[in-house]
Amino acid sequence: MKRMLVALIMVLFAMPLQASDKLIQLIEYIGADYKNAVEQGQVINKAEYGEMIEFASLIPAQLAGTDSELTQQAEQLQQLISDKADTTEIKQLTAKMRHSIIATMPTIPLPTTVPNLQRGQALYQTHCAACHGATASGDGPAAKGLDPAPTNFHEFDRYESRSVFGLFNTITLGVEDTAMTSFRYLDEQSRWDLAFYVGAIASEQVDLANTPDSLIDVKNISMLLTSTSQDLKQQYAQQGEALMAVFRQQPERFFLANTANPLQVAKDTLALVIPQLEQQHYSQAYNLAVAAYLDGFELIENNLSAVDAALKDQIETRMLGLRQNIQQQAALSELTAEIQSIQQLLSQAEQALNNSNLASGNVFLLALLILLREGLEALLVVAAIYTVAVKTEQPRLKRSVHYGWISAIALGAVTWFVASYVITISGASREMTEGYTALIAAGILFYMGFWMHSKTSAVQWQQFINGQVSKALKSGAYLGLAAVVFLAVYREIFETILFYQSLWLQGGAAHHMSFSLGILAALALLAILGVALFKFALKLPLKAFFGSTALLMIVLAFVMIGKGVTALQEAGVIAINQLNAPTISWLGIFPTAQSLAAQALVVVLAVILLLRQRQKKAIAS
Repeated sequence: MKRMLVALIMVLFAMPLQASDKLIQLIEYIGADYKNAVEQGQVINKAEYGEMIEFASLIPAQLAGTDSELTQQAEQLQQLISDKADTTEIKQLTAKMRHSIIATMPTIPLPTTVPNLQRGQALYQTHCAACHGATASGDGPAAKGLDPAPTNFHEFDRYESRSVFGLFNTITLGVEDTAMTSFRYLDEQSRWDLAFYVGAIASEQVDLANTPDSLIDVKNISMLLTSTSQDLKQQYAQQGEALMAVFRQQPERFFLANTANPLQVAKDTLALVIPQLEQQHYSQAYNLAVAAYLDGFELIENNLSAVDAALKDQIETRMLGLRQNIQQQAALSELTAEIQSIQQLLSQAEQALNNSNLASGNVFLLALLILLREGLEALLVVAAIYTVAVKTEQPRLKRSVHYGWISAIALGAVTWFVASYVITISGASREMTEGYTALIAAGILFYMGFWMHSKTSAVQWQQFINGQVSKALKSGAYLGLAAVVFLAVYREIFETILFYQSLWLQGGAAHHMSFSLGILAALALLAILGVALFKFALKLPLKAFFGSTALLMIVLAFVMIGKGVTALQEAGVIAINQLNAPTISWLGIFPTAQSLAAQALVVVLAVILLLRQRQKKAIAS
């Protein structure tokens, strides 16, 4: 159990590098450093020139299986370097190659939080200053004798030829046959912080006054990460140069705007699906459609539900259907029309939310209902198991229940802190964590339901009390019960954190008091419900208590398995076959063949096991 939970949490941090990252690194490096190797047709640094030849020779192998145009460009680059061509030709060709490669990438990995230049500077002093120097001029104490010499990050020409994404890749991968080693051991966000810091050093020479706010508002972060200052100068002249400098020096102006509008994220991501479909890259298109929902619409669906529940259900169903049609490789015209239709619905949702402005009453009600809805499932599990502990007079079992919910709340607090200040939990990782946790909890709940049902007979219960409690509990039942309490509570806390983060941002500072009051009201109601459930259960006769608790456990297993399968479908782990059926979210019923089949299996198994237990009781009597 412990290993499984660790594996689930580790999913949050997994993000492998693509082969295209290595290509971009090599191409950018040649474009930026060739001027240090050749000048006016003459080699001025043999070591640098040797590097240019070596790196150019590595590119064709990385391009295996790609289009012929890139391969031809790679061969042309090798020839230009061999001919000691002018620096301008090399820069132009490497820029074309980089753009071609980026165009074929399905997604660009983004920093998980706003890059922190101060943290980047601290990381630089710890890991980079020995070679690159305290002032980043390439003159550190360890730089003596290194050939090629460490980069001087104040060189403006080099700054103009490197993208932040290229710097990130160099920090991650290192540079072969040089003193620049890989810093993959640093976490991903640290590498982004470091890339933004060194990438911003030379940008201090740029006059930022030429940057209009309109450019900052509309620019796509992925484009800015993969563009060089030269790219933007070609597109926007001096405004483009200033735009890149602002992006590197003040990234918060871009990232905060991007994360504040999940609907815009959904629309922008859906727009990226069409080019992938045109190239028949269905797998990449499917992944982008998944990201449009998880990293965009899902973060706002609770807010929209409070304003227009029908519109929220319509968008959710249409986005699910789009993914199914992509998997089935429907006609391009049909898929394009569907994407455009969904984008129009998202615009309607944005208008509906803007018109409502999430009044204080709405924020209060949403905060209350989110916690009440998510907390009720966990409360039913905790109350049922704790009542068993009281009725059986098992103090160790009581402690196990407390260990379960307390550890879940503690991990929930850590998750909230990590998600708010350290990393942004990606949509797929979030849904995988929720899905697998729900499935594990469903299995344990199902087992517990039949264990309790087998004890509805008073004679059987007395036999159990007299001879089997200690044996069963010594064999690990305490840990199992603590685990199911932990899983039930943590899953609901995890989902509540997701919705609360979105509501906190959308409500704004003006409604933070209403938000807090909603949480307090929900906690008070849950406490009242918990006490009422506990007192009611204690008054039930033994047979009625175990019979009703067994039924509750099986129902909760039914709900959990439906939610677990759906979460894994939303993460793209399980296939989707959408059905024309209603959604009943509080029962975990969602209109897909896979989730309904899993729930049907729970019902069939429950009926079979109940019939077998009745047969055994009939034979025994």
